[in-house]
Amino acid sequence: MALAFDLRQLRYFATVAECGSFRAAAERLHLSQPPLSRQVQALERALGAPLLERRRDGVALTPAGRQALARAQALLGEAQALAGLFADPARAPGRLRIGITAAVTVADRTRLARAWQRALPGVALDLAPGFSRDLIPALKEGRLAFALVGLPGDVTGLETRPVHSSPLGAALPSRHPLARRRVVSLLDVRDLPLFWIPRTHNPAYHDFCVRYFRRIGYRPETIIVEPGQLQTLERIAQGEGWTIPNGATLETKVRGVAYRALAEGEDLAVRVIAAWRAEGADARCARLAAVAARVLGSGAPTRRRAGRTA
Repeated sequence: MALAFDLRQLRYFATVAECGSFRAAAERLHLSQPPLSRQVQALERALGAPLLERRRDGVALTPAGRQALARAQALLGEAQALAGLFADPARAPGRLRIGITAAVTVADRTRLARAWQRALPGVALDLAPGFSRDLIPALKEGRLAFALVGLPGDVTGLETRPVHSSPLGAALPSRHPLARRRVVSLLDVRDLPLFWIPRTHNPAYHDFCVRYFRRIGYRPETIIVEPGQLQTLERIAQGEGWTIPNGATLETKVRGVAYRALAEGEDLAVRVIAAWRAEGADARCARLAAVAARVLGSGAPTRRRAGRTA
């Protein structure tokens, strides 16, 4: 089946999202704004959904746009990897291929991309969002020069620096009595089904959570779903269950879903670290790690505001 869009349109859309405006994106791409806008509109028509909300001060991603951006960046990353399959694109002079865990929100990815580009103005940065289970092997095999990954995970043989730690929260039906509380615990929601990630998504973190659940006596009925799916939040809004949202989910507002602090959130926090190969380390990686720590919080736990209801 022929696709109704191409990689160029995906790259234009991703650049607009990262820059926050068509004007800034046009400057980066060395284009005028009208053809850039037409290509993004063509992509929206092909996908059948608005991806960007046009505002006076720039653009903002729609819920569909947040999902599309993650997929677009992954596709662009794969295309870049294919183009340099028999070279060493991860560490070529003037170019660095960087992986970013899905635990980092789209908004934070955009902030990071801008800060990294300012820190290394003469270097082309190829950003490849993905899951830590894939990013860590890619680092070890040399397919990435640098990555932000989530722990726990096997990072033996890699240089690492703490970057960010964020307590996890809860997304539950806003009509549920527990939504009246600012903080809920796992045992509070034990009668609600848990929308949960498949083990293949991140085996180390999945097993860590399961051990923790058992230790405190939490044995939920689980419904396995892919992370960051809008459909999961829509099912929660209908009262079908609850979830522990990841970064992408936290950015998605769905009417009928309440976000609350989780009492065990600190214990279950995803710790994001910067990682790169220890052998033959690229000096630029330490600089990228320092910038990431400054932008995302220097490893100190960052509390998200509780009590938000969409």
